[in-house]
Amino acid sequence: MRLGILAFFILVTLPFVARAADLPVKVALSYETILGLPDDARCLDRVRDVFPNLIIENVPWKRIILNLEHGKTDLTPCLFQTPKRETFTDFFGPIAYLQIIMLFQNGQDLNLENISKLKGVFLRGTSLIKEYTTPDMATKEVNTINTVLQMIKLNRADYSLMPAHYINHRDTEGLTMKTVTQMPLYIGVSKKSPRNKEILQILSEKLPLKDTTRF
Repeated sequence: MRLGILAFFILVTLPFVARAADLPVKVALSYETILGLPDDARCLDRVRDVFPNLIIENVPWKRIILNLEHGKTDLTPCLFQTPKRETFTDFFGPIAYLQIIMLFQNGQDLNLENISKLKGVFLRGTSLIKEYTTPDMATKEVNTINTVLQMIKLNRADYSLMPAHYINHRDTEGLTMKTVTQMPLYIGVSKKSPRNKEILQILSEKLPLKDTTRF
């Protein structure tokens, strides 16, 4: 009798479980920051493979973080891990490693050790500003990647740090790019998402992590 009830329960609930991955998933991202990603880091494509029904909101990077923090989105497909973000985000991955570069004008020889007295410009909301600068350093945040490049070209800033793919297909004439490190890339799931546990379970079942190697 009990086996019969169990079998009936499985038959009834299985279709609902199977359809869970087809329910709409709210995604916050910035198309500007995912253009030019290397093939092994095409995070939005990998999320689409698992969740075909996405509701995508294209917003500035800082808004992505706020949406995750307040549960206004279920996930963002491309995210660096930081202690602050860990308080409101569960990280699945890493799904890839991204090169981080320093940009500065040709003819200079800058590195992480000699920028403390210089002016830095960063894409608004990036975690790199806290990773590589201190509060007493001169930094500015702007809304677009092109603005970052223009400020360096016009001597309104000395350098920037960003993922290498940000500059793909952009005008970087007069600028030098130097790789400084690699950082792991994750899918970030809001802890306040009502589907948090379900999304993480589906990701773990349907998106096996590939081997990734740091240089």
